[in-house]
Amino acid sequence: MQSKIEQQLDELFKLEQQLTTFLDQQEYDLFQQQQDIFSNQIKTLLDSNSAETLSTVIEQLKTLETNIATLQNKSEQHFKQLKEMSLLQKRNKNKLKAYK
Repeated sequence: MQSKIEQQLDELFKLEQQLTTFLDQQEYDLFQQQQDIFSNQIKTLLDSNSAETLSTVIEQLKTLETNIATLQNKSEQHFKQLKEMSLLQKRNKNKLKAYK
């Protein structure tokens, strides 16, 4: 039987995978919604468990931290790409207006 903290960690790993999938599929609205839920669940995990309990799952927490860092980098790259695409579209729109 899984302990409460193991269940919480399993849920966090599932959410992290889901966030990665949303980014890969460019589902940015869903990503944003789930990101908020993910953040709240991390806060709940940390607030509802003692330091002693957290220390029993330190390797899983380190893995989750690494996964979150990777996800954050990926998210930042997508954001930069979207920003560049938006600027390019804006320039093209301005060029079309000038051409008319």
